[in-house]
Amino acid sequence: MWKIAVVLAILGAAWLAMRRGAIQRLGRRWVERRLGGYHHAAVEVDARLPRSTDAVSHRVAVIGAGLGGIGAASALAERGIKVTLIERNHYLGGKIGAWKTQVDGATQTVEHGFHAFFRQYYNLNRFLDRLGLRKSFREIEDYLIIDAQGQELSFGDIEAAPALNIVELGRRGFYRWRDILPKTTRDRLLMLLRFDMEQTYAELDDVTFGQFCDDAALPDELRVSFRTFARAFFSDEADLSTADVVRAFHFYYLSHDHGLMYDYPAGDYDATLLGPIRMHLETNGVELRLGTPVSGIEPGENRRFRIDGEEYDFVVLAADIPGAQKVIGSSPWISRAAPEFAESIQSLRTSHGYAVWRIWVDRDVRPGLPTFINVDRKRVLDSVTLYHRITDEARDWVGEHGGAVLELHSYALPKDIGDDAQVRRVFLEELEHYFPELAGLQISAEALQIKNDFPAFAPGQRKHRPAPETPVDGLLMAGDWVRLPFPMTHMEAAFTSGLVCANAIFEALGLQAEPIHTVAPRGLVQPNARRRLEDEAA
Repeated sequence: MWKIAVVLAILGAAWLAMRRGAIQRLGRRWVERRLGGYHHAAVEVDARLPRSTDAVSHRVAVIGAGLGGIGAASALAERGIKVTLIERNHYLGGKIGAWKTQVDGATQTVEHGFHAFFRQYYNLNRFLDRLGLRKSFREIEDYLIIDAQGQELSFGDIEAAPALNIVELGRRGFYRWRDILPKTTRDRLLMLLRFDMEQTYAELDDVTFGQFCDDAALPDELRVSFRTFARAFFSDEADLSTADVVRAFHFYYLSHDHGLMYDYPAGDYDATLLGPIRMHLETNGVELRLGTPVSGIEPGENRRFRIDGEEYDFVVLAADIPGAQKVIGSSPWISRAAPEFAESIQSLRTSHGYAVWRIWVDRDVRPGLPTFINVDRKRVLDSVTLYHRITDEARDWVGEHGGAVLELHSYALPKDIGDDAQVRRVFLEELEHYFPELAGLQISAEALQIKNDFPAFAPGQRKHRPAPETPVDGLLMAGDWVRLPFPMTHMEAAFTSGLVCANAIFEALGLQAEPIHTVAPRGLVQPNARRRLEDEAA
């Protein structure tokens, strides 16, 4: 156990000297070296291979135009491969999609509510930078959580270096050192620093995150932060795999030096993201078929696959879980060719549901709050976005009518809240609890979305998630729910899964791979060190 003691001693010394700049810099360099750097090349490019070929005409169907489908379609089309991108909705983008609605006679753009573009989204951000889209992004003012008692917990200027950020939380009073020193608590928290894809899932995938927190006997102050973080998986603690949370905690907080701060598009998604992305796809020859659901995939005669009477060499199925299940279930030949794969797809499930409620109201929140506010949910409300600070449409509406445009989020709806009216009522009750200045507000217009298309990161679900390459030759899978070998999640996982699919096609055609980057693949306490520690303890 002496090496764990050494790690704790180093962190403790850093805590005591946190304001001494030289020691701070020394600690940061030690952490970066220990992780092998914060930015890793996961897929190297063999420059000896060609980037494209005109010898044979290849066709690829990409089903689903979310970030996974966009990533695959863009990478393939940029190499001259003929891509048809098929999407059941009438808009591009999947969970970052946008559409129009009428409010007081004017047009307003509504999105799903996914705003956080973190700086360690290396692959997605590289794509957006190539299109020049992040130039208009803004940095959030603060990463704020309001707890149930109304206390504001700010993470905006916390030390960004991994492990040292946790130390500084203690220095700032987010927890007391004596509360995390008991062996049970200490051992559980050290699992966050020991992330390893294979071992973490072997040890923790069957443990609910609620049980993990109970076993760790986390102090209340720290559990608020953990609970808020875990809900970003659109699940409650009781239905969330600890392994998935540890992976995400590693990705968002313990593997890079960007901290929790993120950037967001300063404008509606249709203008700032989706319009330019659509133009990029079409400029590179992608055929877009929006509002076109796919009923199934048939085996082709001259090529591998047939969809709606047209044949393709490859298919990238980049739908959400319900969409993928419908396509695979309607393609019985796939079940015959790969029964275990087809059965696993049907065994996947989504989270219970999430809600996003955009409301145009007659008053604003109290001064001094940031644009994005997280709260310690009582039953429904997880966060509030002050939308009139983001888009010109919302700002113009407030300029004419006064008040505010608010967006309320519930990442995991309780199962006992069933209808839309009840969701609205509880949203308002909890909004007034955290923002009493809004009591009695009047709503001029609203746009309520209740969705159940987010994957369930529940215990035991990982074994059912497919890898991008399937047992059916030429059929590939992309999406935020597909199992990747890289420690990433959410938007970055979705987009990167599309690149992995594109690389599989490039390999089959003898072309250069698309580069893929990731944060540090393992935690600060490496797996081999963990085995040595266990041997020494034994």
